Amino acid sequence: RIRRCRARGGSGGVPAKAARGRPSPMSMASVARTPSPPFARHRRWLSRVSTKSGCSSRPRASAADLAPPADPCAFVLEAVARATATDHFVISAERVLALAAQRGLDPQNLLPEFVREAQKLAIPPTSKFHVGAAALGASGAVYLGVNVELPGLPLNASIHAEQFAVVTAMRAGERALKAIATTAAPCGHCRQFMNELRGAASMRVIIPDPGDTGTNARKRHLVLPLCDLLPHSFGPLDLTHDESLPLMLEERHNGLRFVPGGIGASSSDELDALAAELALTEANAAYAPYSASPAGLALVDDKGLMHAGRSVESAAYNPTMSPLHAALVAAVGGAGMGPDANGGEWGRIESATLVEMNGAPVQYAGTVALILKTIAPRARLNVIACEKAEPGAS
Repeated sequence: RIRRCRARGGSGGVPAKAARGRPSPMSMASVARTPSPPFARHRRWLSRVSTKSGCSSRPRASAADLAPPADPCAFVLEAVARATATDHFVISAERVLALAAQRGLDPQNLLPEFVREAQKLAIPPTSKFHVGAAALGASGAVYLGVNVELPGLPLNASIHAEQFAVVTAMRAGERALKAIATTAAPCGHCRQFMNELRGAASMRVIIPDPGDTGTNARKRHLVLPLCDLLPHSFGPLDLTHDESLPLMLEERHNGLRFVPGGIGASSSDELDALAAELALTEANAAYAPYSASPAGLALVDDKGLMHAGRSVESAAYNPTMSPLHAALVAAVGGAGMGPDANGGEWGRIESATLVEMNGAPVQYAGTVALILKTIAPRARLNVIACEKAEPGAS
């Protein structure tokens, strides 16, 4: 059976703010598998979308009896609205399984629907091109992402939707990703960034089929392993030559502490002291295998909330994310710093505390200061030095 879904406006239990301006949700049909060349290993499915209003069929009951909304389209809207409003851009494994059971689909096949809704929250003041991403973790949870462009800064200061989704998974403690769906085929920058994941070559990437010439009533997607999109790749082992080292998303501790006598642990301002401790925690979890320059950062907004980020490196260098960029992901996901007339509500940032190693090959203080001066000129920047702790030191 094919479920035809149509626009519901603000109905279906979705807040009006979340539903306003959304196009008709996309309903996934059953997967139609077709033979494909051995190298491509494409898998295709069709989705049918009606142009009339209302929903033409009732959903199957949830196998887990979780009593989801009767309208499967509304369930997708509700899941994305809740994730982006209160759940830090994360759709829990339980909600994903409930929707999958209701629709009779594999959770992976729901990802394009989540993308379609998430991309409305992108912040692209320069390109005006909204990109969404939805990554399925090994835990069963789904992590959403959107592209974020920073006005007044070079284009390479942008955050890509795939990076946003991966950092969201990282913040949630996810250790592996099984699949990711995107609005369009990932750019080379993002393909290289995702190549830092364990088992990246076999991770499934779901994209719209560029060869689909049908009407909007027939939506076809391709499912490809990342190795097909990034053949003959350059990755972590080309630089580290050590398979035992933890990769992106995997647990690590960099063994850092504040430099004795530094202002971090002894700050007289309680909020600054808490921000310094949080930034140090992020620096200890930073993924910096190529430069040995881990760094962490904590933003404090106008409500006193903190949003933390860590450096996340790429073997190709350029796709590396600074700790400020990772913290901006947290700010969008946790504080709703969404789009406004200036491209983003960055003026809400009141301070940033950066913790990095003195003399490390990579230093972030200058870049962080430049970006903040442009997007949050009133924000105060604190830079605190850390160092490798001696074995056995507390």
